[in-house]
Amino acid sequence: MFTKFLRNAAIGAVVAAIAAGAGAQPAKAKLVLPAVSILFAPVYIAEDAGYFKEAGVDVEVSQLAGPAALNALIGGSGDFTTIAGLIQLRAAQRGQKTLAIAGLQENATTEIVLSAATAERLAAARTPVEKARALKGLTLAVDAANGLPHAYLRFLGRQAGIDADREIRLVFIAPPGMDAALQKKEVDGFVFSSPFTLEAVRRGAQLWISGPRGDFPEVNPTTYNVLVARDGYCATAAATCRSMVAALNRSLALITSDPPKALALLTRRFEKMDPELLKQAFESFQRNTPARAMPMGKAFEHTVDVMFGPQDDKAALKATAKTVYTDEFVTPGK
Repeated sequence: MFTKFLRNAAIGAVVAAIAAGAGAQPAKAKLVLPAVSILFAPVYIAEDAGYFKEAGVDVEVSQLAGPAALNALIGGSGDFTTIAGLIQLRAAQRGQKTLAIAGLQENATTEIVLSAATAERLAAARTPVEKARALKGLTLAVDAANGLPHAYLRFLGRQAGIDADREIRLVFIAPPGMDAALQKKEVDGFVFSSPFTLEAVRRGAQLWISGPRGDFPEVNPTTYNVLVARDGYCATAAATCRSMVAALNRSLALITSDPPKALALLTRRFEKMDPELLKQAFESFQRNTPARAMPMGKAFEHTVDVMFGPQDDKAALKATAKTVYTDEFVTPGK
């Protein structure tokens, strides 16, 4: 009789725990993205497939251009962003600390497209370095000052021996407006990633420099896209940080193991885009997507080596880099 009582009590406790869990309020978090891009597919999928909610987090997703997304965390109006680690490091140089908790991509997939007329005029440039050098004197669009495309352009300038900030005229345009500016001849080209670069090529522009094509492979591995938390957030909300990474891991697994299903989810997000164009952009992205979130130590170190210039104290930057990330949430068993 007593054994039966204990068994029934145990079952009751389990049921009560399940009921309590079912009724528990999910944690709330604000995630700020720096742009509209296929690069952020893991976030879009986690939101649209319900992975965030199933992990117990009610995520509010918003957008602020380029480094402004990170500034939202620094100012306390956001909890997470996914952004390039080099932008995070630049902020840390100024004493503005945040914490990267998961590596989502370490291959650079930035591209540069030029108008057909500009590309024809510069046709003598054949190698990637020659093509980078030929950008001198052009007017190019990037999405935001000091954002990832701007930083990539600076990297190309160093490889080609030109100063991208002084010898290239930059204009700042949101990605959806870049191709329109190109067609109106307001710019000679733009720096961003697919699907916007692919869309411009389909309308007659020329793909000039392309990370996915294999141009400048020495930039990899880099902290191309990392999940970043507000300073101190994961110290007080470790479970939420773990849940965010778990949800994004489900997205990464879906992208790598079931591409058609992942693409179908993204089609809803990019419903105004030509389906074939989106498919091409997704396939390019999928080839550079890890199966799960990655540790970031090597990528941060290499980012300092190649994405910062001779004016930077790289030894100090590498020391700083060790303070702005943790692999606690991507290492199994931790």
